[in-house]
Amino acid sequence: MSSSESYSVRGDRALGAGDQDKLGFRGVAKRIATSLVDRASEDGLVVGLEGAWGSGKSSLLFLVGDELGNLPPEGRPTVIHFRPWLIGNRDALIVGLFGEFSNQLDRLALAAGDATPISIKKAKNAGKALRSFMGGLSKAGGLIEVAGDFAGIGAIKLAGKGLKAAGDMAGKQADPQLATLKDQLVASLRDLGHRFVVTIDDVDRLEPTEILEILRLVRSVVDLPNVIYLLCYDSEVLAHSIQEAASVQNGGAFLEKIVQLTVMVPKPEAFQLRQWFAEALQQIGTAKDEDERERLRKVIDHEGGRQLRTPRSVVRALDSVRFFWPPLREIGADLADLVWLQLIKDGNPALYRWIEEYCGTAAALSLGTARVDEAEKSQQVDSLEAAAGKSVFDDHLYRHAFSEQLAGVTPNFSKAGPAFQLFERVDDRTRDEAIQGRRLASPDHYRFYFAMATPSHALTQSDFDALRDALTVGPDKTTAVLLTLQSQNAAGTLTKADLMIERMKGGAYELLDGKQCRNLLMALANSMDEAYRLRPFDGFAFSSLWDRTLPLVALLLARLKPAQRSTTTRDMFAEGAAIGWLTFVFRHEIFAHGRFGDRSRNESDWVLATEQQVDDAIRIMLSRYNAMTLKHILHSPRPLSLLFAWQQAGDEEGPRRLLGTHSKSDEGLLQTLEGLTSQINSSDRGIVTVLSRENIEPFLDYEQATGRIKALASKPRFKEAATKIMKLIDEGKQF
Repeated sequence: MSSSESYSVRGDRALGAGDQDKLGFRGVAKRIATSLVDRASEDGLVVGLEGAWGSGKSSLLFLVGDELGNLPPEGRPTVIHFRPWLIGNRDALIVGLFGEFSNQLDRLALAAGDATPISIKKAKNAGKALRSFMGGLSKAGGLIEVAGDFAGIGAIKLAGKGLKAAGDMAGKQADPQLATLKDQLVASLRDLGHRFVVTIDDVDRLEPTEILEILRLVRSVVDLPNVIYLLCYDSEVLAHSIQEAASVQNGGAFLEKIVQLTVMVPKPEAFQLRQWFAEALQQIGTAKDEDERERLRKVIDHEGGRQLRTPRSVVRALDSVRFFWPPLREIGADLADLVWLQLIKDGNPALYRWIEEYCGTAAALSLGTARVDEAEKSQQVDSLEAAAGKSVFDDHLYRHAFSEQLAGVTPNFSKAGPAFQLFERVDDRTRDEAIQGRRLASPDHYRFYFAMATPSHALTQSDFDALRDALTVGPDKTTAVLLTLQSQNAAGTLTKADLMIERMKGGAYELLDGKQCRNLLMALANSMDEAYRLRPFDGFAFSSLWDRTLPLVALLLARLKPAQRSTTTRDMFAEGAAIGWLTFVFRHEIFAHGRFGDRSRNESDWVLATEQQVDDAIRIMLSRYNAMTLKHILHSPRPLSLLFAWQQAGDEEGPRRLLGTHSKSDEGLLQTLEGLTSQINSSDRGIVTVLSRENIEPFLDYEQATGRIKALASKPRFKEAATKIMKLIDEGKQF
């Protein structure tokens, strides 16, 4: 078998020419074929080939047809494969069957000769009698029009009233002429001495009313000598449909009046299905080592024994592996884990979904980004047992095998208590082995088994390990890791840094000691301006990276001892290189504590927990602002915000003095005004950059500044820059 054939999804179809008979149905089919020809009554027969969906009925039917075609010519019947589910109009059912029957009689006549027991004359007579009978049906039921001799199906047309008139013909006082025509057809077919086998597959998949029409057709309309019907169906499904369509109490009894003989599809031994699966699996993938091979064997024995119940379940499971394995093989995933998961997916979708949810939560626990309390653990155990099915885990051997596949699942073998302990702590060695083996239990790789790829925005264990190691080393190393994460795309506008901050404040911060908390705080104070430059965000973002850091700063500071908290706060504001981000935090706090504005906010919204910390921040930031040049201010991510913070901290003259001095020159004025722009979110135009009066007036004389700009617009040297500033001022006037 070629590589492409190994990975070709076969689909849920019956055996066909060239397919291998995996379950030994060929011998059964041969005996059925022989019995249909040698032992069936010449008066006609209806045989039911019964079996549950997926049991292999269609494959057995194919093999029966194949064996009938292999019989010696003198005893070989004509096989008519009638597929009523291909005919959309129920009234066309009888047309389709009679048409195919007519065609086969024409072929018999054409093939007849001295070397065959069938004479041309007998075949022609049978064909003529068939078409005459169909013509009589047309008169009786308004159903069929027939034209010509040896015309075949092309000359048979639907005329209109449905099968009811034809179906009611049998067992009642039919039109004398129609009865005569049928007697002639019966006599000619008996004289022809040739057997016809009509196979009808998937009878139970039709609509209930269509099923009833088929059964009437088989038993009443075309009850002819030497015609054997072989119907495939699930008896329970068919009986239920009959009850619904015929309004009878016992659909099985109704069916027994029509089907004279039943043949049950042999039920394969469980080990046969597992062996078939195992042999086919070898053509798809192989285990990397002895450990994986042994785990694969256990999976096929334990899970395969539960989920591989029918031939269809084997085909579906193999197709699932064929579909998922190629991309997983490329990353070195574990074949045993994939087979286990796919067997469960096809056999018990509810359990598969439980496993998917569990793996996600277990990965978050491993990364320190989630917590599961005892009540939720108990609820998850109940959900697991409900999804798996009643008493499934009573088998302690299976309970142990199931627990081995998932991280943090421990079986409970005592008589009391739940079957498992869930979300147990996984030691570092076990976790690292799962990651190295790309196992389902790996927090980095579990998503591959469900989606064939890890989402680009997913944080991996290596991301957390890098940050954890950096936090142990110091702020500089931590800064480098944060900026690396900020440079990596996630979902939409998010970066991995966004996700890391979210995960940290979601619970991972609790795993940090005092030193690591301080290092992370100092790294934020050093990196956030550069993070903004790497991925700028507008001021109208509902939750930017800077916004995400505010609650994290509060959580980290709260984990420090009071003295260390005060020292760290002072060091952040005094030494942090991210002056724009520090200004963002600073402005949040002076508003939150009521140092500026109408009123303070609830303490839950504070980042700095004490007034002393706020006092320290104000003192330090005023000192830093006064020491800055305008060049440094304009280079910060949000210059206007910094200038407002300077004034809101209590020094209104400092920024006016600095900007007034710098604006004395024409170049300085243009540069200053360009730094005072802001953005407006317009409902019809989106985000618009403006230079409003409110931006200019706190720092410069508005009339004087705008008058100078108009004058500069007439000078060739400054025309382009001044015109741009004037347009920004005009935009500001519109809002």
